[in-house]
Amino acid sequence: MTLAVDRRRPFYGPRTSTARRLLWLGWVWLVWTQALWAADIDDLLFRGAGAHYDGRLEEAAGYFEEALSIDGANEYALNQRALLYAKARDFAAARKLFERAAAVDGRNTFAFMWLGILDLQQGDLAQAFATFERVIQIDPQHADAYYFLGSLCLFRRNPSKAIAYLKKAQAADSDEADTHFRLAKAFHNADMTANALLEYRRALDLNAHHTRAINAIGWIYYNRGQVQEALAQWRKTLDINERDREARSNLSKVYNDLAWQALQEGRIGAAVDLWRQTLEVDSGNKAARYYLRRHGS
Repeated sequence: MTLAVDRRRPFYGPRTSTARRLLWLGWVWLVWTQALWAADIDDLLFRGAGAHYDGRLEEAAGYFEEALSIDGANEYALNQRALLYAKARDFAAARKLFERAAAVDGRNTFAFMWLGILDLQQGDLAQAFATFERVIQIDPQHADAYYFLGSLCLFRRNPSKAIAYLKKAQAADSDEADTHFRLAKAFHNADMTANALLEYRRALDLNAHHTRAINAIGWIYYNRGQVQEALAQWRKTLDINERDREARSNLSKVYNDLAWQALQEGRIGAAVDLWRQTLEVDSGNKAARYYLRRHGS
């Protein structure tokens, strides 16, 4: 006698074998635990990001480490924990995790950018240059990589290559004031002062308090013989930041030079006034103090 089988019943019904039932239960358990695991990871990453944003760095580090204990290949957790190590100046640990993130995904530009920055921190400029070049191979529109490449070329006194890279940085992110400033410096170093002035002004259009651009414009004016315009630029910097050392140094030098010129021309009163202005911005200026003792009333 053959038992009839109701084929409309699911395979896990009462007539299912024990093996099949266990298989089904195992599959349900796997799906359920994977869902919980994913939820746990997302929650940890969310909490870590929130703590990081609020400046609770140790708490953030704990969340990211817990996430990595669940999934050691999670790129976001690797990048963020590495970044926290870098902020704590544990650069060796930061590099190790950024390298892990880059190994997980060979197109992880965040990890590669930080590896380049760590190369710079170690003074390995050649490796940093190669790392930033790798970033632009992955992402030809990566403004930050072009910015660093241009800056390295400036440091190497290669203004023509610096201009080429920084123009690309500008094209990729034209709303970044510092990119225009770096491009202006490259033009300035290449004695292309008209181009430099244009880019310094573009930097100031984006950030009116970009004092390095203001100071650089001052030197363009000074070298053109527009001395009063130059002095006005550096005084403008001090209106923004009264402790700006570069502006104070520039003013001190030029006031002293003008005072010496006035003295040579016999305009002692004008020279004395200029040395007094020197001491207003540089109270420890030895030359000004010396000449005021000799010629001041």
